[in-house]
Amino acid sequence: MICPDCGYDNIDGVVDCEACGQPLVDFDPSGGELERSITRHLVDVLCPKTPVSIESTCTTREAIQTLVDNKIGCLLVVQSGTLIGVFSERDVLNKISTDLNRLDQPVMDFMTSSPQTITKHETIAYALHAMDLGGYRHQPVVDETGQPTGIISIRDILRFLCIRFGEIRSKAS
Repeated sequence: MICPDCGYDNIDGVVDCEACGQPLVDFDPSGGELERSITRHLVDVLCPKTPVSIESTCTTREAIQTLVDNKIGCLLVVQSGTLIGVFSERDVLNKISTDLNRLDQPVMDFMTSSPQTITKHETIAYALHAMDLGGYRHQPVVDETGQPTGIISIRDILRFLCIRFGEIRSKAS
C-alpha cells in the first residue's frame, strides 16, 4: 500500500505508514466482508499464545524434547533474555533428521535467526502477508520494547477466518 503522504511502499494491511507514521486508513471498500474483517481486526483478537522459550545454548535434543513435551511446533530462542531466533519442527525435518549426530549441537546452529516479529496492534492482514512473504507458519508477537509476549500461527488465522466466514454466511441466510 503506497502512502499518500510520503510515497513509501508499505505491505498491505499496515495501519500506519512505516516511513512517516501517517495513518493508512483508506482501503478498497469494494473488498468482501471477509477481506474487510482481516484489515479491520488486530492480531490481539487471535489471542496469541504464551511463547515457550529456550536458551540459545540449549542442545537440539533438548529443544526437540521441549517441542514434544509442550505439544507445539515452534520455540523462541533467546540469549540473555533477548529474542534471537525461532526453532520449529520444520528445522528438525529439514536440518537435523538427515544427520542425528547433530542432536547434541546447540539449537542456535539450526534456528531461523533474527525472526520477523509483529505487535498485537497490527492487523491480521499485515500478519498474514508477512507470514506469506517470509514463508513462516509461526510469528512472534512482541511488545513496544521488543520483548516476546506471544506467538501466533497460521492455524490461528485460519480459525479466525473460518469463524468469520461462518458468521458472514449465517447473516446472509
